[in-house]
Amino acid sequence: MTEFFRNWLLGVTAAALAVALAQALTPEGGVKKVGKLVGGLVLLLAAAGPVVKLNPADLAAASAGYEAMAPETALQGGENVMKTLIAQKTGAYIVDKGAALGCACTARVEVEENADGWPVPHSAEVSGTWTEQQREQLSRVIEEELDIPAERQSFKEDGT
Repeated sequence: MTEFFRNWLLGVTAAALAVALAQALTPEGGVKKVGKLVGGLVLLLAAAGPVVKLNPADLAAASAGYEAMAPETALQGGENVMKTLIAQKTGAYIVDKGAALGCACTARVEVEENADGWPVPHSAEVSGTWTEQQREQLSRVIEEELDIPAERQSFKEDGT
């Protein structure tokens, strides 16, 4: 099927180039107007001709295969993008909150679907330097604001 589209596109392109060349060489006046009409018909035939010759069974089979595959593939790709964005934004949020508390840290967040099927932050792994009080405050912020309980949080102090 891709060969068909390739050939069709080449045919339309060749016809367009031929019509453009003919238009450039045609003298002004009535001849040019007739040339435009003929050029339009040539482009129409170049675009529609191969479609008319298409085997309906081949077209139906290709269309059915595409329709069966495309929504599932697009949906899965969209879910992956959404999970990645949520993980990145949540990680950045944790880093910002850590900086506000005086911590220098990085965060990696895992995202999973909740009971309703929505992707939500599930766990957080934080690395950096902090005091025990700063770590406890950051853990509380993660639990209260992001709904990630302390048992799904891990803290690794740099240099240990």
